Amino acid sequence: MKRRFVSILCVATMVASLMTGATVVSAADKDAKDISIGVSFGQNVHPFFVAMQKGIEKACADLGVENCNILAADSSLETQVSQIENLVTKGSDVLLLNPYDSDGVVNAVKAATEKGVGVFTMDVDCEGSTSFVASDNKKVGEMLADAVIEQLEGKGKIAIIDGITVTSLKDRTDGFMDKIKDTDIEVVAEQQTAHARDTALASAENILQAHPDIDAFVGVNENSGMAILSAATSAGLSNLYITTVDATAENMSAIRDGKVAIGVSQDPYKMGYTAVEQAIKWYQGEEPEEFIEVPVEYMDKENIQEFIDREKGYGVEVE
Repeated sequence: MKRRFVSILCVATMVASLMTGATVVSAADKDAKDISIGVSFGQNVHPFFVAMQKGIEKACADLGVENCNILAADSSLETQVSQIENLVTKGSDVLLLNPYDSDGVVNAVKAATEKGVGVFTMDVDCEGSTSFVASDNKKVGEMLADAVIEQLEGKGKIAIIDGITVTSLKDRTDGFMDKIKDTDIEVVAEQQTAHARDTALASAENILQAHPDIDAFVGVNENSGMAILSAATSAGLSNLYITTVDATAENMSAIRDGKVAIGVSQDPYKMGYTAVEQAIKWYQGEEPEEFIEVPVEYMDKENIQEFIDREKGYGVEVE
């Protein structure tokens, strides 16, 4: 009787092993055309996210994804949370998420992953994501700092407009501040209003009124960089050293024309394309890296035409 029980147990183990193997093979054999991808952008009108969407759409076309539902929250946390919940309810296997507010989407992301949905964040991360596809934003901040340190020879007065409500801007600020802490550069003003152009502009105007003698004014994204340029132009400060981030039409035009000294270019198109690639791999059973880096580069007057030509291929026109 005991030997019979052992035999039955062995057979059951073999069957279980075969079934497990079949499951693995099945996951690996899943076709990209069967995956359902839901996308939620925190906003969609900014050229950065337009390029990211184009990357997503091109990847889906190239890789055979037939079901991709792209939504935008129009800068509303409540809308984005609702979109995440609805995309999961409608059967999305994967979410590609650009959070409007990193902290605000955490509960919705947790609920999605608990239901077996993969959540791939793009550009901005949040707690609980499956994988994060982005530039190394701390490195972006360090690159801005290196440029300012070189320009000022390690000493002088600067101001910065940054932000803390999303991880990308916070990381850039952290990278920048860490890099300049051992120099003689003094930050005389800091405003955390980079999330919107109008608030950044008001901050830039106030800072320049209070500190017209600063040597450099640091913008950590397009909103802040272009707001600083507008405020400096109005104040007649044509020689102020200004930084910005992203290869948008306004940024590239300002660098080409010598109005902004330096920028750091991300590649949102590649972020979107890479996010789809990684989502398919996850769907087919591969374990993704927690962070998938998309490289960044300096933009200046000497090389800006290369970026203008690149972005033209993504549908971004510079007059």
